[in-house]
Amino acid sequence: MSILLTVLLAESAARIFGLGRPVYQVRRFEPGSGVPFMQIPNGPLIYQPNVTFASIYDPAGDTRGYFPSDGRITYRINELGLRGPALPVEKPPDSFRIICLGDSFTFGEGVREEDTYAARLRECLAGVMPGRHIEVMNAGVQAYDAKDAAALYLMRCTSFRPDVVTLGFFLNDATDSAQTIRINEAMTAEYQLSFMAKVSRIWEVFERGRRARRIQRDYFETTHRSFQSTGWTDCKKVLHGMEQVSREDGFRFVVVLFPVLWELDGQYPFEDIHRLIKDACREAGCECIDLLDVYRGREAEYLWVHPTDHHPNEIAHRLAADRIAEYLTAESPQ
Repeated sequence: MSILLTVLLAESAARIFGLGRPVYQVRRFEPGSGVPFMQIPNGPLIYQPNVTFASIYDPAGDTRGYFPSDGRITYRINELGLRGPALPVEKPPDSFRIICLGDSFTFGEGVREEDTYAARLRECLAGVMPGRHIEVMNAGVQAYDAKDAAALYLMRCTSFRPDVVTLGFFLNDATDSAQTIRINEAMTAEYQLSFMAKVSRIWEVFERGRRARRIQRDYFETTHRSFQSTGWTDCKKVLHGMEQVSREDGFRFVVVLFPVLWELDGQYPFEDIHRLIKDACREAGCECIDLLDVYRGREAEYLWVHPTDHHPNEIAHRLAADRIAEYLTAESPQ
């Protein structure tokens, strides 16, 4: 009876005091069930031109008050099949033109168009480059890796004659796409509780925590292994190739390295990978901005789009834009 009473009291306390992290509905895409992609002939995916789609987040997890009441973030795709306003192919003589290549971090998953680092970068540079017409193209596409981004530039962007091309590089760029999809599905899937977890809040917290730790361990191990794979070899080839293209076409090529938003104020688990990427950039002769230096010391959750989505939020995008603008306008590369 004493044991049973103790268990009942513990279970009651767990429910009353909300033991464990809150559970939110996972993000979904609307309309339909996915992203409106189309295939570039003999090239990577791109968005269907002149469409809109949206991510829907659980408003209950919106601690910043960023989302509207329905949790909807709408993405506007232009006639080029990219997010935001389209640039004219003809480049005005007084313009300073930047193309931001990358994946969902550059695209701005979970943030409004005006809050992406591409849009913020335009504002930052306009303030420090008077007399120049600042143009920034957001060429980020969800699910891209470095090879896809380079292919998009070569197939769709060379005619825009940019002054600067940035490549938003994330650590999963070296990971096989099937592994990335597998881990992403595990992170975002609705979790089916066991019978014990359905009847016991304490057991549910234990079960969810064990699952989260297992997924995290799998993600960390997979990411580290990918930098000993052909995926990393391909990434290094992209860096060398884009640097060569930049010399031929006359633009600055700058890699913008995004960290995993995890333990930024503690023992960041990928310091060795950042050193590896920066060494590869130096070997290829291209410039590199490591945003870990900008985000370090901050609470990672403060930079998340949502508790269910660890993409960089509008705060992280603003910090990235400030750093890129500072770097590009410095008298010498930093």
